Amino acid sequence: MKILLIFTVLFSSVLFALSQDRTPNATVRSIHLPDIRTDLKPGEGREKAESLCVICHSLDYIPMQPGFSKAQWAAIVNKMIKVFGAPINEADANLIINYLAEKYGSKE
Repeated sequence: MKILLIFTVLFSSVLFALSQDRTPNATVRSIHLPDIRTDLKPGEGREKAESLCVICHSLDYIPMQPGFSKAQWAAIVNKMIKVFGAPINEADANLIINYLAEKYGSKE
């Protein structure tokens, strides 16, 4: 009985919301966000990093890292693939890892 009452209240609420006046003269508000581009350092692998890493997150995350070793960059890229499902194949992953280690790494 309680379930029927809850369903009826929810259904009535939805119907009420749908029945509200939606006049074409309603004011539309919007904002314009500035285009902010993060330019990664030039080098082999930059294009892959720019096109594949940005699928999941902003490129801002790359230069703000503390200069990881190549092993640390490899662990991060592999985590992105295995844990978060980043669509990066092994060849591209190796290219990205080498690029990140060379351009944003600790040189270890």
